[in-house]
Amino acid sequence: MRSRNVFARGGHARRAWWTGETVAVVTGANRGIGHALSARLPEQGLPVVLTARDGARGEASAAALRARGLRSVRFRRLDVSDPASVAAFASWLRDELGGLDILMPSLS
Repeated sequence: MRSRNVFARGGHARRAWWTGETVAVVTGANRGIGHALSARLPEQGLPVVLTARDGARGEASAAALRARGLRSVRFRRLDVSDPASVAAFASWLRDELGGLDILMPSLS
C-alpha cells in the first residue's frame, strides 16, 4: 500500500487522497496562478509537471521552485494550441510517468 500524506485543515490532521506517485500537470505554469499552483501542490506532497510554451522561461520557473526545496517539480515544454506539441507531451507523459492523475489548466 502507498504511503499517504497527512495535512492539516482547520487545525485537524487529515489523510490526503494522493501519494508521492500521483502526477499533477499544471499548464502555463511559468507565471501567475499556474506558477503558484506549481509551488503549492508539491508543498502538499504532490509531484508536479510544470508546463509552458517557452522552454527557457518554463525551465527557469521550475528551477526556481526546486531551489526552494520543491524537488518533485519537473518541467516539460507544452503548447496546448499546437497539436504536435500536445501529442509529444502526451507520449512523454505516458512513457515516463505512466499518465496523469490531475490536470490543472492555465488560469492566467
